[in-house]
Amino acid sequence: MIKGVIFDLDGTILNTIDDLVAAMNRMLVSFGYPPREDMDFQKQAIGYGARNYVKKCMPASEQENDAQIDKCLAAYYEDYRANSSVKTKPYEDINAVLTFLKSHRIKIGVLSNKPDGATKALVKKWFGAYDFDCVYGERENVPPKPHKGAPLSIAKEMGLTPSEIAFVGDSEVDMQTGVAAGMIPLGVLWGFRTKEQLLSGGAQFLAVTPKDLITIIEEYNQ
Repeated sequence: MIKGVIFDLDGTILNTIDDLVAAMNRMLVSFGYPPREDMDFQKQAIGYGARNYVKKCMPASEQENDAQIDKCLAAYYEDYRANSSVKTKPYEDINAVLTFLKSHRIKIGVLSNKPDGATKALVKKWFGAYDFDCVYGERENVPPKPHKGAPLSIAKEMGLTPSEIAFVGDSEVDMQTGVAAGMIPLGVLWGFRTKEQLLSGGAQFLAVTPKDLITIIEEYNQ
């Protein structure tokens, strides 16, 4: 029985792509680099943490220059912190999903590879009314997804076994995380990756729309 749900953030409950790309391209241009206008490239670059995102978007000739990556990362952080909710908004019907989960006493959490401060700030801004049980982003000395450490810590905080938790996300990274942690990997198709990538990551279920999450959980819990 599903008694808890851990959500990814970007591409899963919040449509953040426009603000992420805008901050990235402003940073690139400020360093004299060409912007990355290809949205498909951008969607594939996101999901492995901010440093990896910055590195992938920099020119190939600079991608092994750690000092320069650090400078670009700091500039990207500064821009994104100031502009993280210009166009960002929840996906349609996500609030209905959260209302359903809370009304059925299903615990809810967020685990993102976005920096911890930004993750907490965005969840508070857009979903503060839902009183999430756990909200974590990328933190020092905590391996990012798809490592199982963080989701298992959340399971412990929730007081649930991993098998009682659905790990919901839009990328193969999220599905790999769910598999590694012994949770139920549930992929969503409105985000940044493809159906094939979700299946390759180990998705057990796929939701085409947010309301499908409700149907999947109800059927699983019968």
